[in-house]
Amino acid sequence: MTDPCPPLNLFNWNNFWKWKEEIPMYKHKQHTYLAGPMEGLTYFEMTEWRKYATSQLNLRDVDTLDPTRRISYHDQEKTIYTASRVVKHDLQDIAFSSIILADLRDSTPGRKWGTVCEIAHAHTKNKIIIVLNDKKQFKHPFIEFYATEIYNDLDKAIDAVSTYYQ
Repeated sequence: MTDPCPPLNLFNWNNFWKWKEEIPMYKHKQHTYLAGPMEGLTYFEMTEWRKYATSQLNLRDVDTLDPTRRISYHDQEKTIYTASRVVKHDLQDIAFSSIILADLRDSTPGRKWGTVCEIAHAHTKNKIIIVLNDKKQFKHPFIEFYATEIYNDLDKAIDAVSTYYQ
């Protein structure tokens, strides 16, 4: 019987991390999650910036995870499990992403609660968080703290995301 914990001098550290390559969630860590408001918005308002960001990031070989691909969950008959299903899928996307691109523009009261929760969750998972904000928007201390970088222009935020993958 072999020792499950060989002495360090016999242990091959070069192979230690190879197990990550065999697990699908670690194979696909080069994703950017597109966090942003959805509640109370039209389909166009939810998807316009996400489609643009996806097209620009795809040109740079960066894949995105867009929560609006599951918009049908929001349209289903509401059950006690609907909210859990939506949140768990979004948190799973965050787990599979290296970077969060979060759109916090438009400071309409009550909007973006979910996005702020996603930012807080991503922060606890040590994710890179790129925030897109309005120039004159209130600078909230939590967002200033949680954000890795903050931009007022979508193209500059996309550029910032892509530099992390170079």
